[in-house]
Amino acid sequence: MVFSHSLPTLRLSRFFSSIVLAAAVLTVSQSAMADTDVVEFGNGSRLIGEVKSMGRGRLSFDTDATGIIRIEWGDVEHLSADRDIQVEILTGARFFGRISRSEQGSAVIVETEDGPIELENQLIVSMNPIESSWKEAIDLRVSAGYNFTKASNVTQMNVGVDLSYRTRKRISSADFSSVISNSSNNESSQRQSLDLNYTRLRANRWLNDGGIRFERNDELGLNLRTSLSAGGGRILTQTDHSSVMLKGGLKATRENSFNEPEDIDSLESYVKTIWEWYRYDTPQLDWSTSLEIIPSLTESGRVRGEFDATLRWEIINDFFWQLEFYESYDNQPQSVTGSQTDYGVTTSVSYKF
Repeated sequence: MVFSHSLPTLRLSRFFSSIVLAAAVLTVSQSAMADTDVVEFGNGSRLIGEVKSMGRGRLSFDTDATGIIRIEWGDVEHLSADRDIQVEILTGARFFGRISRSEQGSAVIVETEDGPIELENQLIVSMNPIESSWKEAIDLRVSAGYNFTKASNVTQMNVGVDLSYRTRKRISSADFSSVISNSSNNESSQRQSLDLNYTRLRANRWLNDGGIRFERNDELGLNLRTSLSAGGGRILTQTDHSSVMLKGGLKATRENSFNEPEDIDSLESYVKTIWEWYRYDTPQLDWSTSLEIIPSLTESGRVRGEFDATLRWEIINDFFWQLEFYESYDNQPQSVTGSQTDYGVTTSVSYKF
């Protein structure tokens, strides 16, 4: 009786042990497969690990010994990667495939469906693995700041979340920001926005762009503005240290203002330019600025504008100190109590996942 009872238990134990062993072997195999990318330098040294991305003049490379490190792209002599990576060059052309080692110095070979393409390193502005897992294709940045001035008894809190998901030809993003100011002499003031955006990448740096934006601004007397936009644009210039983008299109807007009984619908056009500049000499800086002009097509003479400038200084890997200036302008605010201009400066720390 004892023998017959323990036999199934023993078999079951062996069965589960086999599963655990198989899972362990599979995990080790996948880990080993992930660490098959190779970076080679001019002095003959090399690193084995995993390419995370290349952009803004630096290669993000993950090794078991060091974790994710940043390598100056100009220091890379050869690169090979045994998985699909999208490579973009100065002209805006994009190539997709595995990366093979070139016999020429400072060059890579992209194994595309149409055959191998050899590219000089100095022509490459970005490299992005197109991940099979959606979790690995997500970039997330979180920021938070708090300021207090004793003399005026003013406090300010700001929070920001930037989320993006990239595939071979599409970029989806969600950006949230909130600034809340309190003062002993004035009521609490809020400035909040949520942007959901979709970009379709086209050939020769062209793109289609669309999204929806929700915003509140107490200073402008705006309770809620909802804008649905559609348009297009082009990346005018793109190098390893800067980029300039120009976009334009139409907005369908609905506004709910303080002290106004009804929502107001309008049709607007927009033109937006985005300039980004970055350097990795000490100190390492990341500068971005955007200017958007929004003339109304249904309200004669009305023009709105949005300006934003952000400076980030990387303290340690992926951890930044951030300074931002923002300004919103509306020459015909819908609320009679609203101001034409709202502007401010925020400081915060941010971390990029």
